[in-house]
Amino acid sequence: MKPASEIRVLVVEDDPYFQRVLQKRLTAERYQVQTASDGREGMKSIVAWEPDLVISDWMMPEVDGLELCQSVKTGLRESAPYFILLTAKGELSDRLLGLETGADDYLIKPCDQAELMARVRAGLRIVTLTRELRETIAHLRQSERQLSGPQGAPEVRAICALCRRADTGADRWIEIEELLAARGIPGVQRGVCPTCRAAEGPDELPRARGA
Repeated sequence: MKPASEIRVLVVEDDPYFQRVLQKRLTAERYQVQTASDGREGMKSIVAWEPDLVISDWMMPEVDGLELCQSVKTGLRESAPYFILLTAKGELSDRLLGLETGADDYLIKPCDQAELMARVRAGLRIVTLTRELRETIAHLRQSERQLSGPQGAPEVRAICALCRRADTGADRWIEIEELLAARGIPGVQRGVCPTCRAAEGPDELPRARGA
């Protein structure tokens, strides 16, 4: 996980007192904190500041937290921040609506500060694991592309045990160096490894090209 000082948390809350309480508590955890007073301001901050996590009240003027969450999750998709929705609505139907809209977590106000911080830390762990997974998948795909070589690289059907040339089909045999260059691995020369040199002796080995 990134150091706490590099983590960005946005608080979207129209109650000035509760907004300050959350800001102070999050700042004490050494997070970078920005605040917004409604969903419209919150959306602007999300686009411009790119927070890792958003804590938003549900009931706000103009654009409420549910609309903000839905817009963020729909518009930003995989790049959307982790979203914790706060509300005084405690009915099961309200909680289900919030989660179905895209909220990652849901807390009923007034909420315990210790519980909220625990939810924040859990959310940030999920954010970190998700990013690491995406980076791993991207790395694997890049490695797969490198191994498969560029499009149009010749297919290898067999390698001669004597001359070490490769059969690429239609009775076309090419040198290993040419094959590697076609697959994006140029600059490889023939040589003799220390094990073979020691086993055969220098007088028994043909002169390796490029050695």
